[in-house]
Amino acid sequence: MDGPVYLDYNATTPVDPQVTEAMLPYLTAWFGNPSSSHPYADRPRRALADARAQVAALIGA
Repeated sequence: MDGPVYLDYNATTPVDPQVTEAMLPYLTAWFGNPSSSHPYADRPRRALADARAQVAALIGA
């Protein structure tokens, strides 16, 4: 292995390609603040609710 070894995973870690793919629309086209009340927030708010539901189902909450 060439180069340094990264040991600061407490600070940040690589993002899984599936996560990047799922997030990309919300980093480029649908970037409204989901906590806001304007129309730009609608789609991100729904996506956040869906993601929370998926995590809850995954851990049995």
